[in-house]
Amino acid sequence: MLRPRVSLMACCLALGVSAIAHAQTTQSAPASAASAANPSVDPLHQAGRNVTISLLTMGNGEQVWEFFGHNALWIHDNLTNRDTVFNWGVFSFRQPHFIARFLQGTMLYAMGGETLDTLLMNYRYWNRSVVSQELDLSPAQRDSILAAIRRNALPENINYRYDYYRDNCSTRVRDILDKALGGPLAVQAAGLTDATFRWHTLRLMQGNVPIMLGVDVGLGRPADVKLTKWQEMFLPRKLHDFVAKMRVLDTSGVMRPLVRSERVLFQSTREPEPTTPPDLGLWLLFGGVVVAAIMTWLGFMATPEHRLVRAAAVVLSALWAFAAGLLGTLLLLLWTVTDHVFAHSNENLLLLNPLWLGLAVLLPVYLGSGRGESATRRLTGVIAVLALTALALHVLGMSRQDNLPVIGLVLPPTLGVLAMTVRARWAPVPRRVAPLGQRQA
Repeated sequence: MLRPRVSLMACCLALGVSAIAHAQTTQSAPASAASAANPSVDPLHQAGRNVTISLLTMGNGEQVWEFFGHNALWIHDNLTNRDTVFNWGVFSFRQPHFIARFLQGTMLYAMGGETLDTLLMNYRYWNRSVVSQELDLSPAQRDSILAAIRRNALPENINYRYDYYRDNCSTRVRDILDKALGGPLAVQAAGLTDATFRWHTLRLMQGNVPIMLGVDVGLGRPADVKLTKWQEMFLPRKLHDFVAKMRVLDTSGVMRPLVRSERVLFQSTREPEPTTPPDLGLWLLFGGVVVAAIMTWLGFMATPEHRLVRAAAVVLSALWAFAAGLLGTLLLLLWTVTDHVFAHSNENLLLLNPLWLGLAVLLPVYLGSGRGESATRRLTGVIAVLALTALALHVLGMSRQDNLPVIGLVLPPTLGVLAMTVRARWAPVPRRVAPLGQRQA
């Protein structure tokens, strides 16, 4: 694999939303297979009986777009000893309408190819493991895989619409293998797991907590559906693990392992990938309570005579409201006007929504001068009710989204803002007027 560019999920993570978050490493490998003009040296135009096909699985890296690993198909030409690796993780910033496609969630990825030596050289440099599983395939099955790669290499097929969970570099390899085998992979992988897209995303992204939290906030209800083993193979490592245990029926009617042999082509010195997501619920709740306590204290202490405390209350509450409103607007746009499906139906909009932007305008006015009291209190009350509704959905068992940690972070400051606005001491100190007949000259 050549030098990585950036994946759709990585871009989404940088914006503090989904999902990515979670995508496979992309590469700047050539965007097409070798030309058919010289089939004598092109492994894609060899007969299946003359090639060996292996599944390559690459480990996680330290960059955001490397957290989920990568995979590819290695074609070894037994006649020429040529080794070519094909993957489905290539895209370019130079593609037409890149920004518009990124924002809309319609990014285009492509198939690319490179030599095995180049791939190993780069993965050694990045210190990422490479594992090869030689597949025990019949000549007809190998012909099917070669034909699929040739179809993908056609100009009209080389690009595909990328989806970080449902159509990525790993699912493309999975689908090609399953079709070549006649469908047993999908059949054997139909069982449910206890994992969700969110669970795996947070598990693999915990090396970058701010980005991980941004993705957690940005993912909606679709990310919390229990996955089948088939869906779970959006992760290269899960595809590797399933293939390693898989048995298929050969032409003689005997069940045999799909993997003939497995070997490590390069072993990195990195720690193994995390096996569970981090449990940040209590930490987020603690952070939310601290912010709420500061807001409440400022509200108690901010008498008209304490101008610095009053100013601190105005600034803190306005900043919180602006940040919550800006993030809420982004969540709303992701749901309503983009194809980022896993950011749709997001219950976090009950906590973070555009109403906060209105409060970001009203709060400084009210807390600073006492004007707009009625509008400020009403809007704050509506926002607080919405936030409490998010919690009530869980208490009543009606929620379908795993967002309790986000509720723990956002609900206490929301109540803190409410506590600030219900106090009656924000009006300016009235001037004393001497009674009639006692006015000074």
